[in-house]
Amino acid sequence: MADAKVSDARISTGFPGHPKTKKLARKLGPSGPLGCIYLFLWAAANRSDGDLAGMSDEDIELAVDWAGQDGEFVRAMADVGFLDGAEGSRIIHAWADHNPWAAGAEARSEKARWAALCKQRGRKEAAKLMPEYAERMQDAEHDCANGVPPAVLDGAGSTPLAENGSPPSPSPSPSPLEQKQSADADSSTSSGAAVDADPAAGAEDDKAGADHGTGDLLGDQQQDKPPRKAMPPCPHNEIIALYHEKLPALRSVQSWTDTRAKHLQARWREDAERQSLDWWGRFFDYVAKSDFLMGRKNDFSADLEWLIAPRNFAKVIEGKYENGGRA
Repeated sequence: MADAKVSDARISTGFPGHPKTKKLARKLGPSGPLGCIYLFLWAAANRSDGDLAGMSDEDIELAVDWAGQDGEFVRAMADVGFLDGAEGSRIIHAWADHNPWAAGAEARSEKARWAALCKQRGRKEAAKLMPEYAERMQDAEHDCANGVPPAVLDGAGSTPLAENGSPPSPSPSPSPLEQKQSADADSSTSSGAAVDADPAAGAEDDKAGADHGTGDLLGDQQQDKPPRKAMPPCPHNEIIALYHEKLPALRSVQSWTDTRAKHLQARWREDAERQSLDWWGRFFDYVAKSDFLMGRKNDFSADLEWLIAPRNFAKVIEGKYENGGRA
């Protein structure tokens, strides 16, 4: 759950005419789209990553002051595609695309704190106070030296350090990509996946073997200590290409946002076995066998963002969505 607070949210001027909005209005009347807007605003202020995990359906409806029948609003939101996941682990669909300013609040807050500490106390002292962030920066420079595109590495690099708080213009909600593919889309990678966002450097708070206080970047190298084995950089673009190759029936990746990059980096770092393209190829082959994940069982189908989200990823590798299992 994101801790950073956001005071505004962005709603597209095309929201009233979006097919999901129209379906919601048909199901619930005018109060349905209004409740959706209320939920976007509430999430921006209280769950800036769009993750509603831990909230019951009743909690969600209380957050938007839903006055209709119990469960009616959340059920309709899930039916039309504004909400993903089951009760207790719901997330707003493609929140990072619809509301990137709110979704990136935590990364901006962390970067601003780092910049302030560096200015006040110097980089070495800042690294002692924010060791995980410092290590992620070190890993990012290591990845960059190994040829990973900076657009995938330097997450907060394009976020202004100024304290005026004026947000850049984010993508609207709902995303135009859900209505029509733009004819002048951003430059694609060799796999066809456009990288149009600056993902946050490093991963989630995954506590993956940090050796804090060492490394040239921090100016605190211990010469008498053997260097730790370097972790191979996460090949974001190659994994995206594998996803497209192995799972062409699922929704393709059109943008690589901060949240998506952080989740994939975290899944890569959590287990040494996952630090190879062979493992990800086998993972996508496994997903392809699931009727539920592939949309052969109902209207739901997974996508890469959904698959690498921490709660969903754990359920997939634990076999929850195998055919004949519980979905």
